[in-house]
Amino acid sequence: MKKVTIIGGGLSSLSASCYLAKNNFDVTIVEKNNSLGGRLSKFSENGFTFDMGPSWYWMPDVFDSFFKDFEKKSSDYFDLVRLDPSYKFFVEDKTFDVPANLSSFLNMCESIEQGSSTNLKKFLDDAKLKYDISFKSFINLPNLSAFEYFSPSVLRYILSLDLLSNLRDYISKFFKSKQLRLLLEFPSMFLGGSPLNTPALYSLMNYADIVGGTWYPMGGMYRIAESFEKLSLELGVKHIVNEEVSGFNINNKSIDSIQCSHSKIYKSDVFLAGA
Repeated sequence: MKKVTIIGGGLSSLSASCYLAKNNFDVTIVEKNNSLGGRLSKFSENGFTFDMGPSWYWMPDVFDSFFKDFEKKSSDYFDLVRLDPSYKFFVEDKTFDVPANLSSFLNMCESIEQGSSTNLKKFLDDAKLKYDISFKSFINLPNLSAFEYFSPSVLRYILSLDLLSNLRDYISKFFKSKQLRLLLEFPSMFLGGSPLNTPALYSLMNYADIVGGTWYPMGGMYRIAESFEKLSLELGVKHIVNEEVSGFNINNKSIDSIQCSHSKIYKSDVFLAGA
């Protein structure tokens, strides 16, 4: 059985550890902090617990798909509740409680800009198409070659994906109200960008937001990290915490082992850097 050592214990590392263990690798995660989860962390003091990373939960179908790969469900690990209102949105001198119900959301938009509810339905239909195409055709591609994106299923809808337009210009085609445009532009921040440099393709995030909803795992966002950690342990992955990697031992241009801060050395056939 080949040994794999994963450096760092964030969600991507935990996810990778599960798939590797499922495929009969001997997997060890080495994490410098005293807990796993990476940016998805928590802070507890005097009986209070605070989320330190992500603060809400979109695209529950992505998590459901992950757990399904191991014949599990997210509900096996945490209780997921849809928030209503989804969130509070501040724009200029106004505040909006964004409703979870689509009809109520359409009514809110209509109160901001007359006729916008009709345009929003068209906008969301297009966003759903992008969402479906993305997940069926290229979100899960291994990204080994640009030619992966030239499959018939992608090329068939290439014009519908709006790859050459930015999100701000695209939204402006549907809505005149600045308040409404800002409300629909904000998901671009989740991508680390702005509506000016985010492709219009990512209106799919609006579909995830408005139709898919904003959710919260009861007990805190750290429940997600705990669920990945628990599944990883169930699959036989070894977790080592408080062990910072300080260097690599190279042999014949390949990493032979990693050196850790406590003078421990971990040899492995494969090293994966979750960082």
